Amino acid sequence: MESVTIEVMPDKRLSKNRLRSTHWATLSKLSRKAREDAFILSLASKPDGWTTPDQATVEVTQYHARKPLDFEGLACQAAAYLDGMVDAGILLDDSPGVIVNYKMQHQKVSTVAESRVTIRVTPLEALQLRSDSNGRSSL
Repeated sequence: MESVTIEVMPDKRLSKNRLRSTHWATLSKLSRKAREDAFILSLASKPDGWTTPDQATVEVTQYHARKPLDFEGLACQAAAYLDGMVDAGILLDDSPGVIVNYKMQHQKVSTVAESRVTIRVTPLEALQLRSDSNGRSSL
Protein backbone atom coordinates (compact mmCIF):
# COMPACT_ATOMS: atom_id res chain seq x y z
CA MET A 1 0.00 0.00 0.00
CA GLU A 2 2.02 2.96 -1.29
CA SER A 3 -0.05 6.02 -2.19
CA VAL A 4 -3.01 7.32 -4.19
CA THR A 5 -2.60 10.31 -6.48
CA ILE A 6 -5.25 12.23 -8.36
CA GLU A 7 -4.60 14.89 -10.99
CA VAL A 8 -7.12 17.73 -11.35
CA MET A 9 -7.67 21.11 -12.98
CA PRO A 10 -9.42 23.11 -10.22
CA ASP A 11 -11.72 25.96 -11.18
CA LYS A 12 -10.04 29.27 -10.34
CA ARG A 13 -13.21 30.41 -8.57
CA LEU A 14 -12.46 27.90 -5.79
CA SER A 15 -9.36 29.84 -4.73
CA LYS A 16 -9.42 32.03 -1.64
CA ASN A 17 -9.22 35.30 -3.56
CA ARG A 18 -12.17 34.42 -5.80
CA LEU A 19 -14.46 33.21 -3.01
CA ARG A 20 -15.63 36.72 -2.16
CA SER A 21 -16.56 37.64 -5.73
CA THR A 22 -18.36 34.41 -6.67
CA HIS A 23 -22.02 33.83 -5.83
CA TRP A 24 -22.57 31.23 -3.09
CA ALA A 25 -24.77 29.05 -5.34
CA THR A 26 -22.03 28.91 -7.98
CA LEU A 27 -19.45 28.03 -5.31
CA SER A 28 -21.71 25.28 -4.02
CA LYS A 29 -22.01 23.74 -7.51
CA LEU A 30 -18.26 24.02 -8.14
CA SER A 31 -17.42 22.43 -4.78
CA ARG A 32 -19.90 19.61 -5.33
CA LYS A 33 -18.45 18.91 -8.81
CA ALA A 34 -14.88 18.96 -7.49
CA ARG A 35 -15.85 16.54 -4.72
CA GLU A 36 -17.57 14.20 -7.18
CA ASP A 37 -14.61 14.36 -9.60
CA ALA A 38 -12.20 13.51 -6.78
CA PHE A 39 -14.42 10.62 -5.70
CA ILE A 40 -14.39 9.11 -9.21
CA LEU A 41 -10.67 9.73 -9.77
CA SER A 42 -9.84 8.28 -6.35
CA LEU A 43 -11.80 5.11 -6.99
CA ALA A 44 -10.03 4.72 -10.34
CA SER A 45 -6.61 5.29 -8.72
CA LYS A 46 -7.21 3.20 -5.61
CA PRO A 47 -4.94 0.13 -5.66
CA ASP A 48 -6.37 -3.32 -4.99
CA GLY A 49 -6.19 -4.11 -1.31
CA TRP A 50 -6.20 -0.45 -0.23
CA THR A 51 -7.26 -0.06 3.36
CA THR A 52 -8.14 3.38 4.65
CA PRO A 53 -5.22 4.46 6.84
CA ASP A 54 -5.63 5.83 10.36
CA GLN A 55 -3.04 8.49 9.57
CA ALA A 56 -1.59 9.79 6.32
CA THR A 57 0.42 12.52 4.68
CA VAL A 58 -1.02 14.69 1.91
CA GLU A 59 1.06 16.40 -0.77
CA VAL A 60 -0.59 19.04 -2.96
CA THR A 61 1.49 20.17 -5.93
CA GLN A 62 0.50 22.94 -8.31
CA TYR A 63 2.17 22.70 -11.72
CA HIS A 64 1.94 26.22 -13.12
CA ALA A 65 3.05 27.98 -16.30
CA ARG A 66 2.16 31.45 -15.07
CA LYS A 67 1.83 32.91 -11.59
CA PRO A 68 1.32 30.26 -8.90
CA LEU A 69 -1.40 30.48 -6.26
CA ASP A 70 -0.38 31.38 -2.74
CA PHE A 71 -0.59 28.49 -0.30
CA GLU A 72 -3.92 29.62 1.16
CA GLY A 73 -5.48 29.71 -2.30
CA LEU A 74 -4.06 26.29 -3.14
CA ALA A 75 -5.43 24.86 0.13
CA CYS A 76 -8.88 26.31 -0.69
CA GLN A 77 -8.83 24.70 -4.11
CA ALA A 78 -7.71 21.34 -2.70
CA ALA A 79 -10.33 21.21 0.09
CA ALA A 80 -13.27 19.89 -1.98
CA TYR A 81 -11.01 17.33 -3.67
CA LEU A 82 -9.83 16.06 -0.27
CA ASP A 83 -13.48 15.68 0.75
CA GLY A 84 -14.02 13.53 -2.35
CA MET A 85 -11.02 11.40 -1.40
CA VAL A 86 -12.58 10.92 2.04
CA ASP A 87 -15.86 9.88 0.36
CA ALA A 88 -13.93 7.32 -1.72
CA GLY A 89 -12.28 5.79 1.35
CA ILE A 90 -8.77 7.03 0.57
CA LEU A 91 -8.70 9.02 3.81
CA LEU A 92 -10.58 8.36 7.03
CA ASP A 93 -11.17 12.09 7.50
CA ASP A 94 -9.49 15.37 6.57
CA SER A 95 -8.85 16.40 10.17
CA PRO A 96 -5.39 17.08 11.65
CA GLY A 97 -5.60 13.82 13.60
CA VAL A 98 -5.67 11.87 10.33
CA ILE A 99 -3.58 14.12 8.06
CA VAL A 100 -0.42 14.36 10.14
CA ASN A 101 1.71 16.02 7.46
CA TYR A 102 0.26 18.41 4.86
CA LYS A 103 2.74 19.57 2.25
CA MET A 104 2.05 22.11 -0.50
CA GLN A 105 4.48 22.93 -3.27
CA HIS A 106 4.74 24.57 -6.67
CA GLN A 107 6.50 23.43 -9.79
CA LYS A 108 6.98 25.49 -12.95
CA VAL A 109 6.00 23.91 -16.28
CA SER A 110 6.59 25.15 -19.83
CA THR A 111 3.06 25.54 -21.14
CA VAL A 112 -0.41 26.34 -19.78
CA ALA A 113 -1.60 22.99 -21.17
CA GLU A 114 0.68 21.26 -18.65
CA SER A 115 -0.84 23.17 -15.70
CA ARG A 116 -2.56 20.98 -13.12
CA VAL A 117 -2.78 20.14 -9.44
CA THR A 118 -1.89 16.74 -8.03
CA ILE A 119 -3.00 15.48 -4.64
CA ARG A 120 -1.11 12.49 -3.24
CA VAL A 121 -2.17 10.60 -0.11
CA THR A 122 0.41 8.31 1.47
CA PRO A 123 -0.41 6.21 4.55
CA LEU A 124 1.88 6.92 7.45
CA GLU A 125 2.65 3.20 7.72
CA ALA A 126 4.05 3.19 4.16
CA LEU A 127 6.35 6.10 4.99
CA GLN A 128 7.52 4.42 8.19
CA LEU A 129 8.22 1.18 6.31
CA ARG A 130 10.17 3.09 3.67
CA SER A 131 12.22 4.95 6.30
CA ASP A 132 12.95 1.71 8.17
CA SER A 133 14.24 0.00 5.03
CA ASN A 134 16.37 3.03 4.03
CA GLY A 135 17.62 3.72 7.53
CA ARG A 136 16.43 7.32 7.38
CA SER A 137 13.14 9.12 7.66
CA SER A 138 11.32 10.31 4.53
CA LEU A 139 8.90 12.67 6.35
